[in-house]
Amino acid sequence: MPPDAYEERPRLKNFWTRFHYWLINKELKVYRELGTANGFLYPEVKQAAELGVERPILLLNSRGQQIVSMAEPIKRGNRLMGVLLVSTQPGDIDDVLWDERWLILQIAGIALVVAIGSSLLLARTVAGPMRRLSAAANRVSQNISARQQLPDFSERRDEVGQMGRAFIAMTGALFRRIEASEKFAADVAHELKNPLAAARSTAEALTYAKSDSDRNELVEQIQGELQRLNRLINDVSNASRLDAELARQEMQALDIRVILKNVTGIFRDMLSDDGRSIRLSVEPVANDAAYTIVGNDGRLGQVFTNLVDNALSFSPPGGTIMVHARATSTHVEVSVEDEGPGIPADKLQAIFERFYSDRPATDSKRGKNSGLGLSISKEIIASHRGEIYAENRVDAASGKVIGARFVVRLKTGKAMGGGLGRRG
Repeated sequence: MPPDAYEERPRLKNFWTRFHYWLINKELKVYRELGTANGFLYPEVKQAAELGVERPILLLNSRGQQIVSMAEPIKRGNRLMGVLLVSTQPGDIDDVLWDERWLILQIAGIALVVAIGSSLLLARTVAGPMRRLSAAANRVSQNISARQQLPDFSERRDEVGQMGRAFIAMTGALFRRIEASEKFAADVAHELKNPLAAARSTAEALTYAKSDSDRNELVEQIQGELQRLNRLINDVSNASRLDAELARQEMQALDIRVILKNVTGIFRDMLSDDGRSIRLSVEPVANDAAYTIVGNDGRLGQVFTNLVDNALSFSPPGGTIMVHARATSTHVEVSVEDEGPGIPADKLQAIFERFYSDRPATDSKRGKNSGLGLSISKEIIASHRGEIYAENRVDAASGKVIGARFVVRLKTGKAMGGGLGRRG
């Protein structure tokens, strides 16, 4: 029996075995039985005896089946008594490996099917709708009228549905902004025509003036119309910048009582020599934070100044302007009341439209007002996520209108979520 008990490697049993050993680049020798020959001719037995440690080895038989052998030295003290050689039956390792590989192959197949199915599902439920939304957005960017063709995913409660609703809201807001800009431009053109036409007709009348006093009177009328035109242009300029300024305004925690106190204090000084007066009343609350809102103090001061000034325009001599504030768990409500003739029922909404003005004949500001104050106030309150509306004060006993009331409702800082900083 030759010392080497192994031959050249035969062809491996199957593809998996060949692939595995090609991958690890390991040469395997062929196992041969030595029968009754000296067992130390087995290389693993010889190595175990020489080194004194166990020696595992992976072999093949002549049929290409794998065999695992383990040579374990047997010692008593430091003396080697022998070597125990244990081997698996040919093919047992191949069967175990094949079972495991088949299981892995099944799992990989299932994973592949699931991955393909998931990809198709995502393509149908996510990628497809996203492509439709993208294509619709491109159409809207070229023609705003295409907003009617936006796909409707409002019934979905996932991210695609949220994006679809956001697209619809965005295009709707954009369309309203374009419509408002067009309407604003038309209203401005219409309002500018009035003082221009008046100044032109008065200038033409100068040629027919027979005296210096007539000419001076006509010149004063022209100057008055030009001043009115200048005020109108300034108001229009301020209104046109309002949207951009509201988008950039800084929001911070404010006590609405401080703003009202400052506004009413200014008007008290103005009315010190007038028969009219202004009164501020604030409902007491247990927690001072109930009057805390999140907003811009300058813009809110502008709103309440407009409302008080509007009330003064309609207040009779000796009348009182009442500013009242009260707080609820979620809102602060401020009302400005006058003792004037009230508002026609069909004009309660129209008074907030741009360039609407309906002042009494006795008002010194009649003809000098652009009709933008209440419109601007409404936009400012809307930017604070509040509301403003008008109503008539009615006597409970007689049912007679005894004045007008403007009400502003703003969310408290707690109801707004405490968000501070730049609005955008």
